[in-house]
Amino acid sequence: MFKAGALPGIMLALVILFTGCGAANSSSTEAEAVKEPISTEAAVSADRVVTDEIGHELTIPAEPSKVIGIYLEDELTALGVTPIRQSRIGSWSSQDYLGLTVEDIDIDGDVEAFVKAEPDLILTNVYDEKQYEHLSKVAPMYAFTDAREDWRATIRTLGDLLGKKEQAEEAIAAYDQKAAAAAAALKAAIGDETVAILRVHAKSLRLYGGPGYAGPVLYNELKLTPSKLVQELVLDTKIEGAFDLSLEMVPQLDADHIFLTVDTGAEQQAKELLESTLWLNLPAVKNGNIHEVNFGTWMKSGPIADGSKIDDVLAALIP
Repeated sequence: MFKAGALPGIMLALVILFTGCGAANSSSTEAEAVKEPISTEAAVSADRVVTDEIGHELTIPAEPSKVIGIYLEDELTALGVTPIRQSRIGSWSSQDYLGLTVEDIDIDGDVEAFVKAEPDLILTNVYDEKQYEHLSKVAPMYAFTDAREDWRATIRTLGDLLGKKEQAEEAIAAYDQKAAAAAAALKAAIGDETVAILRVHAKSLRLYGGPGYAGPVLYNELKLTPSKLVQELVLDTKIEGAFDLSLEMVPQLDADHIFLTVDTGAEQQAKELLESTLWLNLPAVKNGNIHEVNFGTWMKSGPIADGSKIDDVLAALIP
């Protein structure tokens, strides 16, 4: 038997107990009810809406993990990102220097191969309307106007897109430090001796010096002195990339040093040039200052390719 005086206290305790249980059950039910909306919202917020250099708006994952970068493999590798495919055009590929072991992919119209790869982001270094029309249907596609013009700006953009901003700045700083040290060493070794960059193409002989590829590395970053012909035909005219030389102009190649690269498939053209009297009478040839360099790295831009150019120049010009 309960004492009469104790009854109100017991009833109060029971009320508190059942009220607490009800509140707990209610909280549990509410938690379960909101669990799914939170998960969905989190998934949505994991995506980002960005605008590429052409003005296309696209939605990409916060941290893309299956990336194809059309001729952006150099910058991706420098960021520590391994693309799921590497670019080639038909049967031609020039990126062996990166040491990638992933499958090649033909960037000229092989849409089925892109579909099969299942990328979550496609990046292209130069905008091509037809290519974009096809591949943007496979996955979100970010297009650069021309990523080759300034790989520092390109790698910073990639760092932002891929959550690798810190790695991008580290890659730039490491390269700039290497270039500055090399420039000082070269100045001490060869002073104002002049340099030219010559490419044997299947259909032409090209003198380089302007924006893109090797010119900016040698003349801007390593501060090497361009030959008179390079200065007049390329740098003073601000020509984009290269000037096509005729064979009759070869004797005007007055550079103390010539860096020579030969296209894949242009070996016969190179043989004919190198055996010609016009070539054999050049000062650089007579002095043993023709430095043949790798086509894959010298006709490509990016922190890894440009770092390799610096190594080649140091090996050639500093005994």
